[in-house]
Amino acid sequence: MNQPFYQTLKTLGAVQTCAPLAPYTTFKIGGPAEVLFEPNSVESLARFWALKPKEIPVTILGGGSNVLIRDGGVRGIVAVLGQKCGNILHSGTSLYVEVGASTGKVARVARGLGLSGVEFLCGIPGSMGGALVMNAGCYGQELKDCLIAVDVLDASGTRHTLPAEVFKFSYRQSFLPKGWLFLAAHLRLQKSSTEKIRTQMRTINHKRAQTQPLKWPNAGSFFKNPPKEMGEKAWQLIADAGCVGLQKGGAKVSEKHCNFFINTGAATATDMEDLAEVVAQNVYQKS
Repeated sequence: MNQPFYQTLKTLGAVQTCAPLAPYTTFKIGGPAEVLFEPNSVESLARFWALKPKEIPVTILGGGSNVLIRDGGVRGIVAVLGQKCGNILHSGTSLYVEVGASTGKVARVARGLGLSGVEFLCGIPGSMGGALVMNAGCYGQELKDCLIAVDVLDASGTRHTLPAEVFKFSYRQSFLPKGWLFLAAHLRLQKSSTEKIRTQMRTINHKRAQTQPLKWPNAGSFFKNPPKEMGEKAWQLIADAGCVGLQKGGAKVSEKHCNFFINTGAATATDMEDLAEVVAQNVYQKS
């Protein structure tokens, strides 16, 4: 590690070396980060982005959902964007949300303000940074439905506020130029009663508890659904291929929702990758 930069890094946030990453993921799987960096604010993050040496690999980690970190860990710097990069501000019916804010917190803050439109986020574990990258959604709603603009850092570390359309949000994906980084989302919501919003969030959380294996470490739905014109959803394809309950080491296809792969307690990333490969092969052979 570049020593002068390492010393600068310590002025911008908390720094650890050879830090286990499993606690930072919802799978509870993952080897160590060579250097783990938790910036003090989005301003510290922006300064880090502008100063980081080109030869040092950088990995961004938010809430750690939809992430499988391999057993050998991650070289270079892993920047974990937590609540210090998670401010939420409101003006009228608009919310400004930094990337480190948890999706659940965004839903709760909006509820407290009597603002409707992000209730679905209470059913999606993770952070707003990941929600932007994947255009997070569930139960018929997606982030792009209420997203009007996004704050980003370009490859040189310069900050921009750009219309949401620039990033071509579509089903579980977005377009972000190489070397750019999401910083914050600008959301346009609608006034509603707090009780109505609370009822909708309770309905979503009840549905999750009834249909998802929440007591086991997992990363949410593992495979994306195929295009609608191809027919069945991912879970149905997995079930039809006879993969419900399939297990490799500590990794298992959940009986409660077969597009959820769970860590039964001691799964490795290799277990999870092997399981995914077998499921994919079985689905391909069947359908």
